[in-house]
Amino acid sequence: MRKFIIPFVFVLSLITAGCGSAPLGAEDAARVGDKIITMEDLDFEIQRIPPYQRTSFETLRGKRALLDHIIERELLLFAARDEGLEEDSTVLAIIADAEKQVEDVRVRAMGQVYYQKMIVEAIEIPDSLVSDYYESNIQQYHNNPAALVSHILVSTDEKLAEVQALLEDGTPFDSVAVQLSEHSATASQGGSIGWVEQDQDIPFIGEDQELLSLLLSAEPGTILPPYETNLGTHVFTVIEQRPESYDSIDEVRESIEDMLRPALVNDYFRNDFMPGLKETYGVIVNTPPADGVYAVINDTPVTEEDILAELEAIPPYQRASYETPEGKQLILDSMIERELIRLASVEAGLDQDSSVIAQVEQAEKQVEETRQGALIQEYYQRYIVETAVVSEEDIAAYYEEHTGDIYHQYAQIQVSAIVTDTEDEMDVAVAALDDGMSFADAASQFSTHQPSAALGGDFGWVPVNAPIPYIEVELEFMDDMFAAEPGTEFGPVRTNLGLTLFLVTDKVEDGVKPLDEVRESIEASLRPGIVNDYLYDTVFPSLREKYTVEINEDAFLPEESIGADSLMTLAQESMGTDPETAVVYFKLFLERYPENERCDQAQFLIGFTFSEQIKDYDAAREAFGVLVADYPQSELADDAQWMIDNMEIPIEEFIPMDVPVEEETTTE
Repeated sequence: MRKFIIPFVFVLSLITAGCGSAPLGAEDAARVGDKIITMEDLDFEIQRIPPYQRTSFETLRGKRALLDHIIERELLLFAARDEGLEEDSTVLAIIADAEKQVEDVRVRAMGQVYYQKMIVEAIEIPDSLVSDYYESNIQQYHNNPAALVSHILVSTDEKLAEVQALLEDGTPFDSVAVQLSEHSATASQGGSIGWVEQDQDIPFIGEDQELLSLLLSAEPGTILPPYETNLGTHVFTVIEQRPESYDSIDEVRESIEDMLRPALVNDYFRNDFMPGLKETYGVIVNTPPADGVYAVINDTPVTEEDILAELEAIPPYQRASYETPEGKQLILDSMIERELIRLASVEAGLDQDSSVIAQVEQAEKQVEETRQGALIQEYYQRYIVETAVVSEEDIAAYYEEHTGDIYHQYAQIQVSAIVTDTEDEMDVAVAALDDGMSFADAASQFSTHQPSAALGGDFGWVPVNAPIPYIEVELEFMDDMFAAEPGTEFGPVRTNLGLTLFLVTDKVEDGVKPLDEVRESIEASLRPGIVNDYLYDTVFPSLREKYTVEINEDAFLPEESIGADSLMTLAQESMGTDPETAVVYFKLFLERYPENERCDQAQFLIGFTFSEQIKDYDAAREAFGVLVADYPQSELADDAQWMIDNMEIPIEEFIPMDVPVEEETTTE
């Protein structure tokens, strides 16, 4: 029995048509009816799985599990189509909405291509604008004087002397830094700390104007005298000096053009391009709208209904600002621009542009996913969820199983109270009760305890041995309150709230909730499991028989080239994580290497896996029996017979009563 619900949108079926009766090829994973599922299809589906879930499906057994999902999906699709659900109104509505989105993708893609080619790329930035911007913002392109610097850091005079001696002998500075510098961040880089700029902190050292001046004024190749900082003693050398400069206009032209282009594009679009399109295609705007028509674009009216449809597509938190006349005008302007660009894009043949075609094809694939998902969901709901029945026997059994916990109800009373500050105020409230006023009305009118007064005096339900909410004193009549019938008053007595008159308004006796009261919740709890069992125990077996499923199991087995030892290791490693797969591999070992000296071990481990991990004791007895019969001389034969004789007996029964069980210890 399978214990999971099929994830309906988990995989997209990429099944290719087959010839029905032809044998499966080496690269074919399965056939469902007349549809072929290939190993390539499985690899494609694995790439669609989120990376954090993908690893478990990349093994052969993982692919085999994924194949089951795809087969189940195909079976449900066959069944849904045979039930005529392709013409179901719910399914058709979902598909129609998805197909509309394809057209939206087409229009949006054409608009993007048109905007880029006909507007953005058509704009040329005049050299004069670039020059004006460059000259007005020249300080942006100023480069401070800078020096490329390396250093050697030491902490003792002895180490400093060693450094100086090596440098005086002509040893390259970077070699000495690698060998002797104590600054771990730069030693391996030959002591380089990078460029040091005027008015900037020195890398790793921070602000030090004296040192900065020395570095910026030194000739390249100069080794400076030892210099003390908070890090220790440094020996600096200047590799290169970069004088103050400005980036040339040619160096920054591209970045300037990128900054200027958006404003120029927007100006051209609003003031030249869009007016031209309006004239070409004919746009009439009615201000105010005439007979519900806001505008006419190329003889096509834009109506109030069109505006409202656009309004509905706006997120609710933004919608209010567009519901005003001004907001609707903004919507209209956007619709006009979008439609004009669509018309121009079609006329320019951009529906055949490669990038547009690619986006539309992707959207059409999503429509097919949506179609399949809608068919499966409708079939699942109508023929599985609504067909699976939670029986009265199931409900009664679940109820009886949980009468001692979930459905046990403990005694409790519901309490109301009227609280006053003085006895005179309480007398007024009691008099009102005597005159026929309800306790709830009296509490609302006279009680000074506002939280409960707002609820007609209700203090809530009180379980046995629990205090009444808000009451911080012990009440000597609490036991009497639980014994009393609803409608019984107690008090008034003085409490931490004031003078308090209590009323027992309702009570629940200790016992079990009636079945009728919890029947609906029990059915809701049981239904998912019942539906799942019905799906896997009844529906899928029936569909597999009806549509015929053929699986190429050999495609999911390790290649013969891995050898006997590797296959045995693979089987043993699978025991802890995937015992069913381990059994498959042990059996494959016996099939491929029947003369191998470890065959008896493989046969024993089949029985052991069934017994101790899968808990299929009949299969375990059969496997151990094969070992006893086929390998009577094996050292494992006696162990196999013992397992047969003692299977399912708790281990505690094999331990004498006077033998203490050693506790597991850990070694530090």
